[in-house]
Amino acid sequence: MIPDFAPGQRWQYRTRSGEEASRLLILKLEEVEGAQVAHLWIEGLAMKTPQAVYPVLGHAPISIKSLAESVTSLEAEHLPLPSDESSLEEWRTAYKRGEAGMFTWGVAGLARQMERAISAEEIRQMPFQKSILERFRAFFRALKR
Repeated sequence: MIPDFAPGQRWQYRTRSGEEASRLLILKLEEVEGAQVAHLWIEGLAMKTPQAVYPVLGHAPISIKSLAESVTSLEAEHLPLPSDESSLEEWRTAYKRGEAGMFTWGVAGLARQMERAISAEEIRQMPFQKSILERFRAFFRALKR
């Protein structure tokens, strides 16, 4: 059964190990092209990457069904929400262009995938990594000739 979700609710959820104090805040609920989407703020994380540990995920779109399967207990309601909705607007625009989606696994899995994505992007941005990648690309281009 899907709980009666609403913006401004803070929920406990099934977390990753070591993140038991993490909580999520529902920022917005909407239907986009027939899909029920919840936009979340998640805090109390420990997303470890090569350059940092990220404690907050400021915007995470997730299916209502996946959210319902993740939450365990409602802690608070009617909490204030951030007034800046620019990340939601950016997501909505990208979604309509087919360049963004929503998570369809649980909140813990969402955090795990975001951690991997951020780590991969940080590694790609490291100067030595760019150099190595460019050497591999040149090597493979030479093989194709």
